[in-house]
Amino acid sequence: MINFDNFENTTILSVDDDAFNQELALAIFNEYKTIKIIQAYNGKEAIEILEKEVIDLILLDLVMPSMNGLETLKYLKQSAEYKNIPVIVVTSKELEKRTTYQLGADDFISKPYNPEELKLRVYNHLRIKRFSEILHDIKDEYSSQHLASKKQLQYLKDALNIAIGSQKKLLEKLGNMAHENTQCEGSSSKRMGEYAKVMAKLCGLSSKEIDNLYYTMFIYDIGLLRVPKEDRENQNSKVFKEYPKLGLSVLDDLEETTLIKMAKEVIYAHQENWDGTGYPEGLKGEEISLYAQITSIINFYDELTVSRIYSPNTHRSNEALDIIKRENSLKFSPHMVELFVENFELFREIKNRLS
Repeated sequence: MINFDNFENTTILSVDDDAFNQELALAIFNEYKTIKIIQAYNGKEAIEILEKEVIDLILLDLVMPSMNGLETLKYLKQSAEYKNIPVIVVTSKELEKRTTYQLGADDFISKPYNPEELKLRVYNHLRIKRFSEILHDIKDEYSSQHLASKKQLQYLKDALNIAIGSQKKLLEKLGNMAHENTQCEGSSSKRMGEYAKVMAKLCGLSSKEIDNLYYTMFIYDIGLLRVPKEDRENQNSKVFKEYPKLGLSVLDDLEETTLIKMAKEVIYAHQENWDGTGYPEGLKGEEISLYAQITSIINFYDELTVSRIYSPNTHRSNEALDIIKRENSLKFSPHMVELFVENFELFREIKNRLS
């Protein structure tokens, strides 16, 4: 059963000139004390209500007198004040779907409403909206440097829980936030994901493992969000080297899916070295999981070729390859180095395309 009690009081604006559909929307959400439905019978009424009320989500019919749904949607999505409010358009026509999608509609539903489908769509969009609000809160905490606070940790946990529970692609937004604070450009999450896909295939992982590793790359260094800026600039500092443990704490209490299990292994051990000189535990050889070994070598290549605040000087791809070769049996296993060297052009192509 969908539980809207997880959200604070929510106001939905139902914009439809059909009284039956309005009553149906009221009836569908009547059982939830935290949800309030406000009705508007055309676009002009909807805009007047928006000027007076805080609206969390809009159900928008297209065929209405006195400012129809398309005109209303265009106005909303061009408005700096209202463009981020999720809009679920009521239509079953494919042509209308394409048009409204181009105008910025967030979702579609046919009428008469299927009660469970409508509740699920509203629930998912409220979760995504809440995710965006949490990211804003995380940034506020980050700017105030309260990085070890219980509040900041809870924000990160909540954001992860929403992303994994609704749309895994939201993990990229969370990962980009971590990378923004260590790197000078914005394609790092995507680039690391593509590196991981290649290396995972070379290692013979299953399609499910490859998919999980791809999404793990968006959060593998999430612990950096809990490291103060002055310490992020020095990767040899004691505080910096705590970030794998700090990242692992963010995943505590989350449901142990295969993705979360993998992410925990990667977050905790991707800075371990084959010869036992890494951190945080000094694991050695096969004590380091294969997923962490994969992440270690692609992270090192990315670190060498893309500027980070703790490693601003970059190397050409060929120079980075030579450095990786010298780390054979030291930082990386011979097998990992062999796979990387033999397939180097695949990694260089990704780097050139996504940098």
